[in-house]
Amino acid sequence: MPKNKVVPIEEAMSRIKSGMSIAVGGFIGQGDPLTLIDHLKTMDVKDLTIYENDAGYRERGVVELVRLGKIKKVVASHVGTTPYIGKAMNEGTLEVEVVPQGTLAERMRSGGAGLGGFLTPTGIGTTYGESREQIEVDGRTYLLEKALKCDIAIVRAHRGDTWGNLMYRGTSRNFNVPAAMCADYVIAEVENLYTLGELDPEAVHTAGIFVDAVVRANIDYCVLREEAYHNG
Repeated sequence: MPKNKVVPIEEAMSRIKSGMSIAVGGFIGQGDPLTLIDHLKTMDVKDLTIYENDAGYRERGVVELVRLGKIKKVVASHVGTTPYIGKAMNEGTLEVEVVPQGTLAERMRSGGAGLGGFLTPTGIGTTYGESREQIEVDGRTYLLEKALKCDIAIVRAHRGDTWGNLMYRGTSRNFNVPAAMCADYVIAEVENLYTLGELDPEAVHTAGIFVDAVVRANIDYCVLREEAYHNG
């Protein structure tokens, strides 16, 4: 029988140690793993490097961990949705690296697919491109982007089963899927939990083979945070 991967949040999150790299799912406040982030706020860890689309929205998400001094570096597509990140960067308490959105997603996917990297024209002729190795193929110049592998990934699914098959809702699928592929240990918080076999296999976005631990999302907490998000 397949393993039941549902565990207490304390057990799942105990894998996170200071200095680790963490891929975080979510897309501008949609599908952020708020239950896992909230637990991480209570843990004695620091110097974490975060890879995600953004650093949170307004005052929720990874920005909460930055405020607590747990994050050393954020690698993201943009950080303008939460003003505190810019403040921390300017004060020298946080390192920020901005990567093109498609490039970051493909780096994550490549890590999960076992690839070494890929070539892309995105960034050619920019300051960002000057920091990457350039390779010419058939007369066109590309940047060499290396695959991304993280120690941990934390993601959030709207539906999931006890083996870790996950289904996302709306735009939350954008970065939860590649984030769940690129880490050595993947923790998924699930809003609606099903037994193995109840989900339509053709509708699964992340296969359970990628997921190591399943945690029940704190629905009441997430609903309150969602209301705060929409009400500003």
